[in-house]
Amino acid sequence: MKKLFLLYFILFGSLSTAFTQGLDVKVSGKGPKIIFIPGLSSSGEVWDETVAELSKNFECHVLTLPGFGTNPAIEMPAGFLATMEGLITDYIHKQTEKVTLIGHSLGGFLSLRLSRSLPVKIDRAIIVDSFPFYSAAFNPAATEENMAAMATQMKELMMAQSAVQYRAQQEASMPMMTTNKKKLPIAVEWSMESDRETTGQAFYELMTTDYRDDLAEINTPILVLGAWHSGKAYGLTEESAKKTFETQYQLAENVQIEMAPTAHHFIMWDNPEWFMEKVTAFIK
Repeated sequence: MKKLFLLYFILFGSLSTAFTQGLDVKVSGKGPKIIFIPGLSSSGEVWDETVAELSKNFECHVLTLPGFGTNPAIEMPAGFLATMEGLITDYIHKQTEKVTLIGHSLGGFLSLRLSRSLPVKIDRAIIVDSFPFYSAAFNPAATEENMAAMATQMKELMMAQSAVQYRAQQEASMPMMTTNKKKLPIAVEWSMESDRETTGQAFYELMTTDYRDDLAEINTPILVLGAWHSGKAYGLTEESAKKTFETQYQLAENVQIEMAPTAHHFIMWDNPEWFMEKVTAFIK
C-alpha cells in the first residue's frame, strides 16, 4: 500500500500569450528555442523561475496543456497522450529550427515520445523526474495489462471524491511533491482548477503505458534529472533510486542521469541552483 500511496502522489524580455489548438502558450526571450511542458495538473507557471533565467539567452515557449490549471479541457477521442502529443507536434512543426524540450513528470514522458517521433526537430531533451513506465518504477513486475485494473480503480476513486475530499487529499499529498512551502498552496490550487476528468485520464494512461522499449529508437541527447528524497522515509536511497532510473532508461543510447541532492518531485522548486546548473550545462 505504501508503494501505491507514493505512486498516486508522484503522478499528481517581452512576453506574448497565445492559444494554439487548445495549448496555452507563453513566449519570452530571444535565441535558440526551448519548449517547456509541465506535469500533471500543473500550469506552465511552474517554470516561471526557470524561464526568468533562461529567457536571457533563449526563446522560451511555455505550454499549459488543455484541462490543466485554468486552461479549458478539450475532447480527447484518441486518448490523453495521443491527443497531447499531436497538439505539441503541430506546434513544433511551426518552428523553423530545432527545439530543446524540458518536461516535468508527465511533460517528461511526453518529451520522450516527441523525441522519438520528431528526431529531426528535437535538438535535445531534459526529463525532470519522469520514467518511461511509471508503474514499473514502484512495482518491477508491472505490465500494461496487469496495471489496468488498479489504474481504473484509482481513476474512479479520484472522480468519486467531492471537491472538499479532493482538496484535502491534495493538501495532504503535496508536501511529498515539494519542500517549497511558498509553492505548496499554488500547486494545490492548480490541481483544484484542473479538469478532473482530464487529470484522471492522464493518470490512467501514464500507469498503463510502457515506453521503455521505444527508447531504443531515440537518438536525441537526453538529460534525466531524478528525485529521491521524498521516498527516504520509505527506505529509498539516492543509490537505489538512481539504479531504478538507470534500469528504466537502459535502452536509450544517449542519456545522462543526475540525481537531485534533496529535492522532492518539483526539482526546479526545491533545488533551483542545482537544477539550473545542470540544465544550462546540458543545453549550452
